[in-house]
Amino acid sequence: MAGILFASFFDFSGFVFLILGLGLIGVWNNKRFLVSLGLALIVFGLAVFYFDFRYSELKSGELSALADNSSIVLTGIVSKEPQTDYDRQKMTISVLENEKILVSVPVFPQYDYGDRVEIKGKFRKPGMIEDFDYEGFLLKDGIIGYMSFPEINVLEKNQGNGIIAFVYSFKKKMISVMEKNLSLEKEAILEATILGNTLKMGDELKEKLSLSGLNHAIAISGAHIVLFAGIIFELFLLLGLWRNQALLASIFFILFYVFFVGMPASAVRAGFMVSLIFLAQILGRRVSNLRTLIMAGFLILLFNPLVLRYDLGFQLSFFATLGIVLLGPVFNYWLRPFIKFKALREILAMTLSAQILVLPILSLTFGYFSLVSLLSSVLVFPALPVIMILGLLFPLLGLVSSFLSWLLAMLCSLFLSYLVLIIDFCSLLPFSRVETPLILFFLFYLPLLFFLVSKKREGELDFFL
Repeated sequence: MAGILFASFFDFSGFVFLILGLGLIGVWNNKRFLVSLGLALIVFGLAVFYFDFRYSELKSGELSALADNSSIVLTGIVSKEPQTDYDRQKMTISVLENEKILVSVPVFPQYDYGDRVEIKGKFRKPGMIEDFDYEGFLLKDGIIGYMSFPEINVLEKNQGNGIIAFVYSFKKKMISVMEKNLSLEKEAILEATILGNTLKMGDELKEKLSLSGLNHAIAISGAHIVLFAGIIFELFLLLGLWRNQALLASIFFILFYVFFVGMPASAVRAGFMVSLIFLAQILGRRVSNLRTLIMAGFLILLFNPLVLRYDLGFQLSFFATLGIVLLGPVFNYWLRPFIKFKALREILAMTLSAQILVLPILSLTFGYFSLVSLLSSVLVFPALPVIMILGLLFPLLGLVSSFLSWLLAMLCSLFLSYLVLIIDFCSLLPFSRVETPLILFFLFYLPLLFFLVSKKREGELDFFL
């Protein structure tokens, strides 16, 4: 992971690390520490090579050779579920031996996964948008360029995988029920929370979420996958399944839900972790959360090394989980004398430990972070499981009974109103936007790390690391 992180930001040949590693092993092969360092440098160099190979592979196709703003005619297949907001559809289209482009078209007519289409228009190459690397952001998904409102004709329907097409069709029916029973703002929030589509949320709502520190509570993240796993596991137990049967069935539904919401890297990481923990319980083995997190991160980067730099969701999810794993028990222990209510103490400990590692990333990415996120998280998290349960139930019921669906939708709407109230309130509080130089985080974190390590050596924090 370190080699991929290095290669993500620095253009430096992996040969240097390979030569250094081989040199250390060859010259000082009787020194255990130097041999270990040499092996680490070799692995580091191989990781740099792997990142460079995958990056150059994505940019070596025919589309990459086209000039920016070229007039082209392409034929391809809609390879992912089209994402719709209020003024456009965004489609990923596979063309020219699986090279991909992002196409924006009007909301109507609507297109579907598996449509084979012909596109005529201007091909654009992504670049930097202020400080945002749009090229890297698209490239992590294998997308080489984009076209805005081209001429488009459907040549054939149903050219994709039949099972995937059925799942996407089912998802569209659920969205239709949501749109029918909720206001625009609440439907946009619910769709982002349980289905992962954030396009319908307006800029004002996104700004409020950022100021209130509740982006993680709305957009699909690891927390949502963990909540879903807990909900579905308890449901299977209520239905009478034995514990191991409930765990096994939960693994299947967790993996299906990760696919259902579009497989963002943060959800994939959480789905893998929870599934591995459930599997370990079935086999009667203990599993280290830290090792599971590292293994999940390694496998995701093995599949797509570009997410480490260009996928903010993966960065936030990984480091938030790392904070919870490392520091959650510490804060829970320190808060125990002051907060006797276990559920509240655990929410505070989880939020504090996650925020400590996430705040530097937010500050580096956006130039500011929110200090009210602790308060907003404590107020919102008790309502989030209810919103997820009702938000999944009433669209499903809508396929059978409109009346029962409406009743649950009204109840869900009440909790969404509470959520909107907290978002509006917390976004107006002082310190909802704090700009801090990155160096200040290191000046705070280094003493904190030394303090925790010293306490562990004294035997007070045996559970740390």
